Amino acid sequence: MYLETKDAEVVRVTSPLSWKNKWGDRADTAKGHGGLCVRGRFGFEYIDSAARVKQPLLRKGNQLVETPWLETMHQVVERFSEIRRKHGPDAIAGLITARCTNEELYLFQKLMRAGFRTNHLDSSARYGHLNFVHASRHALGIGRSPNDWEDLTKAKAIVLIGSNITETNPLTAMRIKEAIRVYHAQVVVIDSAITNMAKLASHPVLIKPGTEGLVIDGLVKATLELGLIDEDTTRKHPKAFEALKAAVAHVSLEQVAAHAGMSVEDLKGTAAIFAEASRSIILCAEGIVRQPDGYQNVLKLIDLAWVTGKLGQPGCGVNTLTEEPNEQGAVDMGAAPEFLPGQASFDDQVARDRFAKAWDVTLPAAGSGANLVEILKRCKSGQIRALYVIGENPLATLPASMEVRAALDRLELLIVQDPFLTETARMAHAVLPACTSAEKDGTFTNLEGRVLRVREAMDPVGESLPDWHIMTAMANALGCQWEYESSNDIQAEIMKLLPGYYNLGQPRKVVPMVEHYLSNGYAAEVAERYRASAPIDSKNQRPFTLLMGQILYHSGKMSTEAPGLIKIAPNTGRLRMNPHDMERLAVGEGTTVRLTSDRGSMQLAVQPDQSIAPQTCFFPEHFNEPPVKDLMAAQVDPTTGVPSFKRTRVTIEKA
Repeated sequence: MYLETKDAEVVRVTSPLSWKNKWGDRADTAKGHGGLCVRGRFGFEYIDSAARVKQPLLRKGNQLVETPWLETMHQVVERFSEIRRKHGPDAIAGLITARCTNEELYLFQKLMRAGFRTNHLDSSARYGHLNFVHASRHALGIGRSPNDWEDLTKAKAIVLIGSNITETNPLTAMRIKEAIRVYHAQVVVIDSAITNMAKLASHPVLIKPGTEGLVIDGLVKATLELGLIDEDTTRKHPKAFEALKAAVAHVSLEQVAAHAGMSVEDLKGTAAIFAEASRSIILCAEGIVRQPDGYQNVLKLIDLAWVTGKLGQPGCGVNTLTEEPNEQGAVDMGAAPEFLPGQASFDDQVARDRFAKAWDVTLPAAGSGANLVEILKRCKSGQIRALYVIGENPLATLPASMEVRAALDRLELLIVQDPFLTETARMAHAVLPACTSAEKDGTFTNLEGRVLRVREAMDPVGESLPDWHIMTAMANALGCQWEYESSNDIQAEIMKLLPGYYNLGQPRKVVPMVEHYLSNGYAAEVAERYRASAPIDSKNQRPFTLLMGQILYHSGKMSTEAPGLIKIAPNTGRLRMNPHDMERLAVGEGTTVRLTSDRGSMQLAVQPDQSIAPQTCFFPEHFNEPPVKDLMAAQVDPTTGVPSFKRTRVTIEKA
């Protein structure tokens, strides 16, 4: 943790949450920290308050002008109401970050559905985690990882695929390191980079980027060929087992190994390690869930766990990792068009009736709702005319191929609620200053299912307010009668609707239920899942694979506002390459190269990095200078709507 002290005036609004008196009161002025803390990998990092949006900004002419809360909110609500009156509720949509608390995520979806009466809403869990959630719900009936940290620590075998876990989830990585040190676990790391965890693993397996799905095919086939199946498990569903064998009949271990750049022995050895251990865990991350076919590849991992008898067994299961701290909470709270709180289907009439009665509203029609990608398309086409963005920055996150700027340009109203003046906020008609997690109370849900509390550690900067505070006032101005005066009031409502969700810091145990999945349509699904892919035309391919991903000292783009973290891990603006590739191209450190993909080209300097595999290159996704992300094309999963844009083929030549 890096913490400085600096005094400055802060204003804290503490009056009751009503439209009348909230925005006019300026009470409890006191000396406090003149900065804020952002949640990083290991804790909080101090940010000078100069980086903050300290009071509401309203667009007047071509400028965003500091404006009192009362005037700003009157303008915002009036314009939302006018658009809804003229064009209907489906002309309004909302996006929210999964860095918000459970209470704020719950209130957001309630505001969109009960206040604006639209189901066009989504969260940053759409960037990958929903691939895992949908696959796990479909196959196992559970929408999160089944194992906790204790299971991971005591595992006898861990297969880590598509994750540079030390960089992205260092605390979870410590659990694997403890499993190695204390319990002598066998750890197989399958990745396209030479990661820190691979150096510690008993079985590091380096593969070519983009071949993760093919490797899983090989693991399933190797399991069947070697007879590593659990007969008690497969005997219960003979038709499903026969269908799986038929689906992978065409898979050749030799061809998989050749295309993935690994050995057949690695495939067989990994399958044996996983199948023969008493406590076996699969852990997949962005190399699976944030890539094309992420949904299908999670289902393949579940196939592997099923035939080896690992589903539902103590200390066994298929798990994932997320980038943002509350992606699981976002899904659980219903911040997605397909879910109501508790991961109830939005189209389930029983669930709809229950929430409609609790909220005293008529919900948007079943089957309605647009996710992130569809929202942007409808903004660009003019169907959606107003967008409410809380903590998200799609203009900086998504590649140019998704035409975010064109979509935002078409809007009649763009409202951004954020601690910072982000790229998206600069295009807004109004910017509402929000608190960070260090400045508010609430809860987060981690991947174990533990609901963990955060408490206000410092005074809000300027006139910034918690997100739930702002949403409550907006809802009341729209005609709702919300009486929340603290995050505890929202918790109380969630407790009534989702009994047992707040579990006092204890993980909620879940039991996979695979019987229905294997007995209903599995045969047709599995045949499609393992269909033979078209051969790669290596002659027409660009020789390098460009990857974008996370690095240890940053989380998303918010942490780049922290001077301490930037000092430790600055944006060098350089492309990271394997030293042998640099030598082959006759380029040295700092040499400028031209990087070209099918989407365009740009010039940037290079730097050597021993962890980068040959014929790949890497740029941290936290930075947009230069805008390397714009070289990426986006592919959208047809089942889950998850956009993938972290990998593309490129050529590299000296500029």
